[in-house]
Amino acid sequence: MTIGKFRHIVYSCLALVCFATSVPAQTLPSLPVDSRIKKGTLRCGVTYYMVTNPSAKGYADIAIIQRDQSSSAAPLDELDTQFLSRMGVAPSQDGYLSDVDGSSVYHFRDVPCYKPEVLDSMLLYSFAQVTLSKAQQAVVVSGDIDPVELKKKMDIFSMMVPRMLVKENHKPDYVWEPSPAPWVEVYPADSPITVVSVTYSGARVPFDYMNTAQAIVSDLFGDELQVVLRHRLARNLKDAGIPYGNIGFESLRSMDYGGDEQYTVQVSVAREQADAAMRVIASTLAELDEKGASATEFSDAKKVLTPSLRSRAASSPSLDDDVRRCTANFLYGAHLAPYSESMRYFARKNLSDATETRYFNQFAGALMGQLENLTLEFFGAPDTLDKDQALFNYNLAYLYGSVIPTGKEYSWHSADSSRLEVSGSKIKIKAEKAEPVTGGTVWTFTNGMRVVFKPVAGSGVFHYALQLNGGLGAVQGLQEGEGGYIGDMLSLYNVAGIPAPAFRDLLAAGGVSMETELSVNSFSLKGEAPSDQFQFLLKVLVALANERRINLEEYQLYRRNQALAQPSVTDLLYQRLVPGFVYTSNKLPGKLTSETPVKAHKYYNERFANMQDGVLILSGDLQEESVKKLLLRYLGAFQVQKAAAGRKQVSMNVEKKAVTQSIQGYPKGIYILMDGEYALTSDHFYTSQVAARALRQALVKSLAPYGYTVQVETNSFAQPQERFQLQITCQPASLTGLPSTTLPQDSEHVLTVIRDAIAAAAKAPVDPADLKGWKDRLLADVKLQLASPSGFVNTLLDRYADNKDIASRYSESISAINEARVQDFLATLAAGGRIEYLVP
Repeated sequence: MTIGKFRHIVYSCLALVCFATSVPAQTLPSLPVDSRIKKGTLRCGVTYYMVTNPSAKGYADIAIIQRDQSSSAAPLDELDTQFLSRMGVAPSQDGYLSDVDGSSVYHFRDVPCYKPEVLDSMLLYSFAQVTLSKAQQAVVVSGDIDPVELKKKMDIFSMMVPRMLVKENHKPDYVWEPSPAPWVEVYPADSPITVVSVTYSGARVPFDYMNTAQAIVSDLFGDELQVVLRHRLARNLKDAGIPYGNIGFESLRSMDYGGDEQYTVQVSVAREQADAAMRVIASTLAELDEKGASATEFSDAKKVLTPSLRSRAASSPSLDDDVRRCTANFLYGAHLAPYSESMRYFARKNLSDATETRYFNQFAGALMGQLENLTLEFFGAPDTLDKDQALFNYNLAYLYGSVIPTGKEYSWHSADSSRLEVSGSKIKIKAEKAEPVTGGTVWTFTNGMRVVFKPVAGSGVFHYALQLNGGLGAVQGLQEGEGGYIGDMLSLYNVAGIPAPAFRDLLAAGGVSMETELSVNSFSLKGEAPSDQFQFLLKVLVALANERRINLEEYQLYRRNQALAQPSVTDLLYQRLVPGFVYTSNKLPGKLTSETPVKAHKYYNERFANMQDGVLILSGDLQEESVKKLLLRYLGAFQVQKAAAGRKQVSMNVEKKAVTQSIQGYPKGIYILMDGEYALTSDHFYTSQVAARALRQALVKSLAPYGYTVQVETNSFAQPQERFQLQITCQPASLTGLPSTTLPQDSEHVLTVIRDAIAAAAKAPVDPADLKGWKDRLLADVKLQLASPSGFVNTLLDRYADNKDIASRYSESISAINEARVQDFLATLAAGGRIEYLVP
């Protein structure tokens, strides 16, 4: 199908998906505006957006959008740097100023508006920027704001802006121009890994449709396309015997920028496999283009996508998301509907599965067109790669895939879930009591198993965690850097006679997520699922506990794929901090051996034979009586023993001094891990969160002249020693978005600046207003976490896994944080071990 049909097929048919009738865009109803967003026009002609976002208490993002004015026309200087530094505003990766399709966008993130004078100063500064331009402009403020008071301030500051002509219904100049000639590019690098990237471009959503349901449905089809392609590519790469490190997708849609829509699929493989992987991508795309997805496959893909869409609809957008959406509305006429609106259209059932599948196939087929509008890229390939030969091979594989049927069934339901049916011993609830920390209920059953339950109605999902005592310390013969692979082994088992790939598909099609977490003395399975899948989850847990067999073919494939994976900077930092310590969930190259599945199998046999030595935590949209009934039916099928796993006493040697090292192959920047032995108490835990903000503020001000981004994260450990860590990531922002006076971004010199800032922060007085603002933000975050099902589960999981009660006194602990505690925490970690990695 040719790209030339894209506009006709997609935009005349999507209305059927929305309303079961085709109607012109002009008569389609506009989407509702998110109730958090207030939009209007100031007296000077500037458009304003005010977005209430209480999830970021005490903070706000401020943006200025100057339509059709290049960022080069509005440069920043040293005075801007000094001002933003005093305000505590750091640049992002793009800097403070970016060019978006020929328009300038100033974006000031995480403005501490808990200080009214800072918000006033930033607003005054923003409107000063507005006065310097004659372009059509908009001001966006998103965060913890009072819209009424903010509008009053905007009205005052707008008086300094000359009145400008307002252009109603501004339509960007856009003409879809198909490109029959493909584009091939090679980006050489001295790397054993090559990333093969295939991009197809298509016409953007017409301006008149941007605020209608058709824009939402187009985006949903794009999301579904990614799910279908990821599943097919994983299958086809496996069948072709091609190991891969990652299958990734990127997309530029009409909401993202003003040009053509672009859909990209990327696969990372060994350099010698690049051509073979490219052929698989081509034939996979061609088969979908020519044959389309079956109704079963498309229906399954929607089920796989449902949890992420539902989660997004239920959560608060980030401040960055709010600014992005308001920017798109101003520049491209994009809708401002809440994310719940996308979920509403996704869940609507106006059409049969067969009809909706047909429209999806038309969407996918119109986007892909063999060599039309194709960009083929190779990242990390040898510079000797022949572009013409690569294009010839791609075209040949595409033709083959469109003509020769594979006969494969790509749906997620290749297994029969009836195999999961189990029966067990009859049990009863022996005891019931209130859970004192979170307001849930604890049930103890006659077989010794415990369940903590807290209903939270309305979401349609629930969160769960199965925690068992006995972690990596119980794995015999564990090697350094092998612990992370032990957790992954659980996904490589055939379960109840169902092959491992089919079992993973069965979970995905049921909307059930499941991840493994391992610490020194604890093991847990956690995730979420639709409310109507609770019985299915219990069947899965029983089958996984009782009927497992390692799938050696899947293990070998996993091992080959992992050989292409790069360890994270965090893993490298921790390995260097505690050399030789084996009981971590890090993954290091070369540590995955033929013995790993043997060790894992023995470990899981021991854990699942002792199911009463832990707890099952449930929270979400579940009915208590139904939950009890199903628990009584299935918990009796688990194996239980009287013996409990002891907590293994292990020791580790922690680096006591600062170690500095240069590494390659990671994004340019400075990565630091600070460590200190510090008692894990509720007071210390919450103090660490405030101390991290204090350190970040100090780094932001010190690094402002160099244009570095700053991120500070905390971590705490109960085993094998109680200790805290701070991980600092500082990366140079794009020079195009920084003042022209920015100092050279020399990593070695910047490292000395960071060291001085760390030393000074441990002694510097803390502004009482800052301390109050940080504590208020922390208190709001903790309350929000405990009120959500996921937060409830994670809080209790940490408590049972570490045998530490952090949350029960959170309010008192946060209230007691003072300057001395913050300084003591920072001083302790500044004097402890430190690993510094520089990526030049």
